[in-house]
Amino acid sequence: MKTAVLSRCPHELATCWQGCGGAPGEGHAAVKLHVRWEVKRGNLQGPKLTHGRTSDRSSPLKEEPLPAGSLYIADLGYLDWGSIATRRAAGSYTLTRAQARTMYWTPEGKPLQLDPLLPQRVGQTKELWVRVGDQHRYLMRLLIIRVPEEVAQRRRADLEAEALRRNQPIRQRAWELADWTILLTDVPAHLLSLQEALVLMRERWQMEILYKLWKQYGQIDEWQTTNQWRILCELYAKLIGLLLQHWLILLFAWHDEQRSLVKLAQVVRDTACSLLEALAGNHSFGAALQSIQRRMRSGCQMNKRRKHPNSAQLLQRRSTNWALSP
Repeated sequence: MKTAVLSRCPHELATCWQGCGGAPGEGHAAVKLHVRWEVKRGNLQGPKLTHGRTSDRSSPLKEEPLPAGSLYIADLGYLDWGSIATRRAAGSYTLTRAQARTMYWTPEGKPLQLDPLLPQRVGQTKELWVRVGDQHRYLMRLLIIRVPEEVAQRRRADLEAEALRRNQPIRQRAWELADWTILLTDVPAHLLSLQEALVLMRERWQMEILYKLWKQYGQIDEWQTTNQWRILCELYAKLIGLLLQHWLILLFAWHDEQRSLVKLAQVVRDTACSLLEALAGNHSFGAALQSIQRRMRSGCQMNKRRKHPNSAQLLQRRSTNWALSP
């Protein structure tokens, strides 16, 4: 699950979508898009729109049930031990990064210090069952891997940039733990290995690609007017168009594991005029769909890579020789 925030809305729209404030004339209006993506079949829940100030933990998708046996992966903003326990009771699992400030206990309930458990060699791993959450003391598997120095340096650079952007001190504990990828899951080891967990956590970045399609290419935070109500109409219209784009991708290309969402979205943009003419009754709708299908099934695959395998390659291997960078 993931959210995107459109914070460039005109401040006049604060009566519809309230932001968090900020500099004069900025941040007073913002809309947040909440999306849950079922990656195996491509189905989307959402986007559901809320005020920009709505926290991720208050997402309207939070109470939506998950199929039994499914695996839930989301940003740290959604981390909630009570919700994790509820999902497990309903038959689904969770995989998440651990917050730097997370406290741990042994399965028997004794306090557990993290630092002595941290592997010291690059690529070395550690795995054990722990309890987490001050109130819930929920039982989960703790998965740790020591990352290469260049990965740790990138993480610390990101922490510095975030601290500068927020005008706040660097999070010291996160700085100290940048040398390790630390995951938590309630999936038993016979269903999910540490290597498989690393690969699946990487799939979380497919949501970033989805929002890139919507914001960079779909331009949902760009508009051609200064009238606030026309801006609102343009946003809604673009979201409808992007959902139609996603439907076409599911219909014609989701079966291909090496599909490139960026290339497929380009096909939709290139054929948008013919599709609109067909919807208006000026041309055959079936012929327009067949044209889109032909283009999507030729030349819209990701480039296979040896040194840095793409997402589909890693899923096929079910293992990775690199650690998560974010």
